[in-house]
Amino acid sequence: MEKPMIKTDYSRIYLRFHSDTPEHIAAMTAYFRRILKPLLPQNKENTLFDVGCGMGFALMALKQLGYNNVSGCDSDERQVDYCRKNGLEVVQTEDTAAWLATNKSKFGGILALDLIEHIPVPDQLEFTRTLLEALTAGAPLIGTVPNASSSLAMRSRHICFTHHASFTEHSLDFLLYNAGFENIQIQEVEYLTPPPNVWIPRGAARHWWALKFFRLWRRLQMMAELGPAQGRLVPLSLNLLFSATRKKTLNH
Repeated sequence: MEKPMIKTDYSRIYLRFHSDTPEHIAAMTAYFRRILKPLLPQNKENTLFDVGCGMGFALMALKQLGYNNVSGCDSDERQVDYCRKNGLEVVQTEDTAAWLATNKSKFGGILALDLIEHIPVPDQLEFTRTLLEALTAGAPLIGTVPNASSSLAMRSRHICFTHHASFTEHSLDFLLYNAGFENIQIQEVEYLTPPPNVWIPRGAARHWWALKFFRLWRRLQMMAELGPAQGRLVPLSLNLLFSATRKKTLNH
């Protein structure tokens, strides 16, 4: 006899890192504006969709950037309620892949921010293909995943009970390519940016220089292990940022 699934409350982990304070909302929307703006379609009338939108910070950022045809989905009831209370168009999905399969070729861009690592590894390729098929021809998929080459890779992999994987730039490229995407770009993405008074050794500047110091140590480690030519190219940020576009013609 098949055992019933135990319902979990994802907010238990999500709310450890996010809140609805004005300061946190401002910081998160600023972060998403910074990383998404260079990758988004130029046509601001495009229909954009955020899969696994959480509390809607990326959707807020899209609106701040002038995109009005934006919506999203999430499986967590509390986060969907929060989004709706803030005027965001969000649907709750029990089976996100099945929902996307009923919306083929609908969206001019999809966000998958900290999403794919929550999908069991045997299902990741099929799920990513479902994301592709929900896009219009030539439209982008933009997302982030944990970076397996980061110095905190093991913590990032296991910080959430629902994480199933982390990625290198090579394994992520493999997944996107075999799902049918082209124009694949994978890069480092940083939470921290240089503070205005970076040369004054206090507060944010000390944090910045500590990051740079230990990141240099990690870079030297990569170069020693992999050789200078390969080691200097390995992304070292906590997460990887990727963008890829749906091919104009799909091979089934």
